Amino acid sequence: DLVLYCAGYYKEMRATEFDLKEMLMHQQVNYVGALYVLDAVLPYFAQRKSGHISLISSVAGYRGLPKSLAYGPTKAALINLAEALYMDLHALGMGVSVINPGFVATPLTAGNDFTMPALITPEAAAAAIVRGWEDGEFDIHFPKRFTRWMKWLRLLPYRWYFPAVRRFTGL
Repeated sequence: DLVLYCAGYYKEMRATEFDLKEMLMHQQVNYVGALYVLDAVLPYFAQRKSGHISLISSVAGYRGLPKSLAYGPTKAALINLAEALYMDLHALGMGVSVINPGFVATPLTAGNDFTMPALITPEAAAAAIVRGWEDGEFDIHFPKRFTRWMKWLRLLPYRWYFPAVRRFTGL
């Protein structure tokens, strides 16, 4: 009935420390893994003309961010993938959603050496996901006090976006 792809690999990377092996590891875990899951479930869901596919991406996929050279593009790919899946599957009676969390206190975020605004518990994240599914949302994002700002940043032209991010991150 529901397939949730929830895999995440993150290692801080900047262009001055480019590491192809790490870039490819991010791609394999964060994006290619989702393709393997889709390969396994799409034929079954299509045959039944029902089911729901939910991909966990990240607000880091909205736009390029410092220290996210490897991670951000893979999460952006998941957002784009979910949008395309929705366009193809919604009319056939299948559900699709993308989950774009901000910072959730997990072993993955425990390794961050920067302040994580609006950090929430895994329980709060789970509740937001379930609420989004119950409400039939395509784009499930939380915590709203942080993710709304990230969505707003997507709308800025580059000449404003780059200075704003540098100012907020100090990078």
